[in-house]
Amino acid sequence: MKRILILIGVALASTATAGDRLLLSEPNRVVITEETILNLRAAERMALQNNLDIAIARTDPQIARQGVREALGGYDPTIFAKYDFEHSESSTANSIANPNAEDDERNYGGGFRGVLPWGVEYSSTYNMRRLESNSPIILLEREWRASWANEIRLPLLRDLHNNDTRLAVKRSRLSKDFSDEEFRRVMSDIIENVDTAYWELSAARAEQNVAEKSLRTATDLLEQTKVQYDVGVVSRVAVTQAEAGVAERDFDFVSARNRSDNAQDDLLNLILAPDIAAFARTVLKPEPPSYTDYLANLSDSLRTAMERRPEILASQNRVKDAEAQLDHALNQRLPTFDVVGSFTPSGLAGQPKPAFAGTIPNLSNSDDADNAFFRSDGTHSWSVKANFEVPFGNRTAKARVAQRRIELRRVRAELRRTEQNVVLGVRRAVRGLHDAVDAVEAAKRRKAAQLETLRAEQERLRLGDSTPFQVLEFEEDLAEAEQQEIRALQSYRTAITAIEKSQGTLLASRDISITDEISR
Repeated sequence: MKRILILIGVALASTATAGDRLLLSEPNRVVITEETILNLRAAERMALQNNLDIAIARTDPQIARQGVREALGGYDPTIFAKYDFEHSESSTANSIANPNAEDDERNYGGGFRGVLPWGVEYSSTYNMRRLESNSPIILLEREWRASWANEIRLPLLRDLHNNDTRLAVKRSRLSKDFSDEEFRRVMSDIIENVDTAYWELSAARAEQNVAEKSLRTATDLLEQTKVQYDVGVVSRVAVTQAEAGVAERDFDFVSARNRSDNAQDDLLNLILAPDIAAFARTVLKPEPPSYTDYLANLSDSLRTAMERRPEILASQNRVKDAEAQLDHALNQRLPTFDVVGSFTPSGLAGQPKPAFAGTIPNLSNSDDADNAFFRSDGTHSWSVKANFEVPFGNRTAKARVAQRRIELRRVRAELRRTEQNVVLGVRRAVRGLHDAVDAVEAAKRRKAAQLETLRAEQERLRLGDSTPFQVLEFEEDLAEAEQQEIRALQSYRTAITAIEKSQGTLLASRDISITDEISR
């Protein structure tokens, strides 16, 4: 019973505090309640947490990071081991050898091999051979042969500092950087969409308030006109005009409310993507559209865009990738000239057969064969080789070089086109911001003038020099001026977002870390 009472108390406390505020269930995690005051930064954080497009885009850089690991795996050494047993019987017509010889041979060993970043191939292999034979040619009852073969292959022309593995690693890293910039571009697009939807909802809510205020004003005027009609001050026509004004503003209010609900759905779809029931229950209360000083200089914005726009950085990575492929193709056109060095110590041990006892040393086990590596009685073989190959004609390699050069010219042209588009976008964004500032100032002047005109007309109505119909017309002009100011402020706020996106600083201005978002 006590536990039930505690649960009821917690539920009541949660219900009492759920409305009109933003809840945080965990650090920096925003939770939407049925009625939530939502600022712009909170909406952006919700998009980072819940937006499905971001969740999908986040997988590309994550996969690209694993691609780098995959490519670097080409430098991982391969460790191997082996064992084999062979029994053989042979018949010979020889006065020395046993006519029916039987051999039991066991080989076991292991080692490692791999390649270094600059193209050097290496290998090291240990092998132990155990032989038991009744052939009189074999002097040992049980023969142990150990060897340790070491080899290094150094390319001096083809594959030197530019082999397939090195190219794969370089391209995977460029692909990772490219994927990061593409993710940053997608993030910028979505944050811009969130900002646009947020200020659209903010403006729609403000316009709904204007329409509601206009409806209240028209209703009050209708009641005043009815009183005047009852006392014989105005005619029935004035009442009818006032009723028409109320009906028109009621229609405007319904339309504004519908636009506001649609704008909320658009924003929820970006930041929450709830089900239909959650859409119906949720009421967002955004910040009203407002003016904040923001300075933009065309030359500074262009310079910043060239340094930080993800589209330009992604195109630059494409150029680097094409250059890496061209360098590799030029290297593969060279002849093969490899120097191979090897060093192989080996040892022999075993127990002599009775016929040869005392004539050769009695080294009875495999340890003696291994120890011979480091004694003077062990053998040490080494070699140096040079391999030289020139493909006759070499048309395949030459064609690949030509293809890579054409590809490089293409991606460089695409980079220039991207830069051109960025310049155009920045110019338009800066111009849009300046125009938005002028529009806000003009809308404020119009609103002030319409407000003063309405007050004067209301005073004339009070003195009997005007009619309700004329007051409604002036009130409608004021409502239009207020809506114009709201839309001008909305355009100004979205223009700020547009210019930050155009110069590549949108995410940085929001303190959004690409690294953190990739690992989310």
